[in-house]
Amino acid sequence: MKVIVVGAGIAGLSTAWSLVKAGHSVSIVEQGPIPNPLAASGDHHRIIRRAYRAGTGYGRLITEAYRAWDEMWADLGESHLDPRGFVCISREPGDEAEEYREGLEEGNFPFELLEPDAAVKRWPFLEAGSFRYAYFSTEGGALHCRKIASGLAKWLRANGANVYENSKVVEVDSEAGHIVLESGETMQAD
Repeated sequence: MKVIVVGAGIAGLSTAWSLVKAGHSVSIVEQGPIPNPLAASGDHHRIIRRAYRAGTGYGRLITEAYRAWDEMWADLGESHLDPRGFVCISREPGDEAEEYREGLEEGNFPFELLEPDAAVKRWPFLEAGSFRYAYFSTEGGALHCRKIASGLAKWLRANGANVYENSKVVEVDSEAGHIVLESGETMQAD
């Protein structure tokens, strides 16, 4: 199948990567450079963690996300995950940190609960009287967006995808399967 992906942020690039791996002919079109500093994923990093509210199931989905990231790192030849873990601080009953801790408990995910004095000893920038407790989980870190975007664009080019930078889409006809670029060029998909 001939597919056009509009937008080369992390979502668009990941979609194109998956489609190429599935054997499709892919063109990806980005209005700016890749990585695009104006895109939602154009900054330096995003966090990945298991800490989500109980009952949402998001914590379990992170297992699938880590598998997908590992597959991507293998294809790119390097990882762009800084697996430094994460810390949450609960300041009052019912705050997000407490809700996230409950989600970790519900999913039986590992974390280390620390009373204020122990947390301050570990992280001296904290003030013991300003929070109820802290917890740390090794299952989290920072995803380096720009490196991921650059790596995926390089991988896509090396694996037969057409990657168009600085090519603004001004019209999409999903019924006919074509787009029009600001330059007047048209592209056809299946």
